[in-house]
Amino acid sequence: MLRTRVGYCGGLKENPTYLNLGDHTEAISIDYDPTVIRYEDLLHRFWRAHRCRSSNRSRQYMNAVFYRNEKQRELAEASRSAEARRLGISEDEIETKIVPFHKFTYAEDYHQKYGLTRYREIRAFLSTTYPDGKSLADSTVATRLNAYLSSGLVRHGEALLKELPSYGLPPRVEEAVKRLVGGR
Repeated sequence: MLRTRVGYCGGLKENPTYLNLGDHTEAISIDYDPTVIRYEDLLHRFWRAHRCRSSNRSRQYMNAVFYRNEKQRELAEASRSAEARRLGISEDEIETKIVPFHKFTYAEDYHQKYGLTRYREIRAFLSTTYPDGKSLADSTVATRLNAYLSSGLVRHGEALLKELPSYGLPPRVEEAVKRLVGGR
């Protein structure tokens, strides 16, 4: 992943906020390199990590894949069909909507890379380097650290250690990351 951001999508309300979402849904926006991972692979990973049969009555937490063009719509619908077949259920039992993307609004600063708040030294450095939520959210370094340290990917510590020198972190922060990966 190049970048991930959390925010709000799918509604008509101007400038939604966490406390005033209107008709928007909480969402994640992902920038990726299609020469490294294909959209179809992202969809495959999404379905494996997603409870597609659960329904939420709140628009805020609606299960959705937002597509940006006709090709993405076709691929998302095909992946939904494949997931239904894999689960041995009808497509009607899948509650996840496939809906057009219109606009993404960044969530408030404190929501961006939230998992890194557990790592005070790392988060403090990133907050100084990226002083607002948008710049933090748009940071590939913050995205990669958040992915490795906050979502269980630390088990792939060797990959993180291989990438780490390219992040340009100060030595004390790099050492803190190494300690988290396994006492290195």
